[in-house]
Amino acid sequence: QLKNISHLAISFLRPVNSIGDVSLTSGWENLDSVISIAQKHNVKTLISFGGGEFKITSELMEVSEHRKNLINNILNFIEKYSLDGFDCDWEPSWDNNRNKMEIVNNTINNYYFIFIKEFRKALDVKFGKGSKSFSAAVLNKNLIWYSQDKQIAHFPKNGWWNYLDWISLMNYDNELGSLHSTFNSVFGSNGSVSHWTNFGIPKNKIITGIPFYARAGWGNEWLFYKDIVAFYPSINDTVDFISYGKNNLGMKNYGFNGISTVTQKAREIKKLNLAGVMMWQLDGDLPVKNKKSLLKAISNELRQ
Repeated sequence: QLKNISHLAISFLRPVNSIGDVSLTSGWENLDSVISIAQKHNVKTLISFGGGEFKITSELMEVSEHRKNLINNILNFIEKYSLDGFDCDWEPSWDNNRNKMEIVNNTINNYYFIFIKEFRKALDVKFGKGSKSFSAAVLNKNLIWYSQDKQIAHFPKNGWWNYLDWISLMNYDNELGSLHSTFNSVFGSNGSVSHWTNFGIPKNKIITGIPFYARAGWGNEWLFYKDIVAFYPSINDTVDFISYGKNNLGMKNYGFNGISTVTQKAREIKKLNLAGVMMWQLDGDLPVKNKKSLLKAISNELRQ
């Protein structure tokens, strides 16, 4: 895998309180060896901050002292593990409650730009300008539901992207079932890339996302791509959804990206001169030596 990627994002670093202390999510007891092996293969390692199902509070971001403490703790973590960059995955996690969702929304509207600007300055001061990368992940589009009939926009149109080296579009979970992460939802006239370029982000800063998993619904209604191939070893490369009964959830359509779709997406990335592609997550793919590996297909197309 490491021969086919340029960056490895380690997920997630999270604040543990409102004063800016941080810790890694579980499962990274071998973090030093992961970083060492990646860097030996000339793969840059990033730490991702936040993630889904985690809400960044206004109590943390609105107080200058707390923000400064958070930024310093992140920088110290980067220094401790000799990481190559920081990825801000401050997601507006969904909550079907208007008041709670408005609080999440307002925190991003009011403090995202401030945090991004302050972090960029602190990163460059501590390590030298250009020595560490600073990127961010954003939704497929800038809208999220907080009820069945109401959407709200999150990321403000105030130039926060100018402080970032690139922006990764999370082009998945935007639709369910057979519509999950289709080519058109990313590259169509009303797709994600068009949405964010019209928002103001230049194409040469945009990285598109590809899922290595299938989704039928929310919660546990998902499957890794490698599991689908295990269920159907002779599955055709053009197939993008299966009907499957997972546990006691009943038969559902699980939409995913097969070989043909990821190849088409990689080809379009080159055509549009976008910055690249990111995947969530490597563990969902087959070994790269397998002819049905998605990473292998993407890598082969980008290198042509």
